[in-house]
Amino acid sequence: MPFVTKNPAHYLKALAEDSSEALHVGLFFSRSISEQQAADLIKLGKAIQQSKRIIRCLWLRFRDGDESICAALQAFGDELICVATIQSLVVEGKVGPTEIKCLAGFFRNNKLRGLQLRRTDIDASASPVLMPLFSGSSTLKVIDLSQNSKLGDVFVQDMLAALLEGDATIETLNIGECDIDAIEDDNEIHRISGSGVELIAGYVSRCKFGK
Repeated sequence: MPFVTKNPAHYLKALAEDSSEALHVGLFFSRSISEQQAADLIKLGKAIQQSKRIIRCLWLRFRDGDESICAALQAFGDELICVATIQSLVVEGKVGPTEIKCLAGFFRNNKLRGLQLRRTDIDASASPVLMPLFSGSSTLKVIDLSQNSKLGDVFVQDMLAALLEGDATIETLNIGECDIDAIEDDNEIHRISGSGVELIAGYVSRCKFGK
């Protein structure tokens, strides 16, 4: 399991080092974010922006929290808008379209090679935020949407259409694999239908996967 912390300042010293070694940055968002933590998130974002060190993976893990999380995440995301040193982004846990919108600027301008959305509440309403990444990236290689129960056909259609419009050469694609048995309320599940599966198969047959 990756190391994640609620203390953004944990990474400041490493980012200031004159080193070519890549870093992993893991942040945990839950309950509420204090003013100090929010300020440290801004400092971390600035440090990532100014550092020459590659961020191999930025891992954002979420649990239930209040409105302070979105406010802090928005401020952090604003500092990442022009960052090109983050290679992979993982968003995991109790996170939905509202939190994803806080990273909209980053999704429009980045050099991501990998995106993972794991066990999230992301649905089709997140499409406008994520589509610029799917259609505008030339570096994206891996898309892993594991164990997401609310994606549904509309999200899949939007994503695949955007990928076909863009220049990304996808090497690994994992869509909508959710743990249905672990979800108590069936109404919370937006299953990908047979039509959605046909769309995925059509995309695979039409695109040129990386070798």
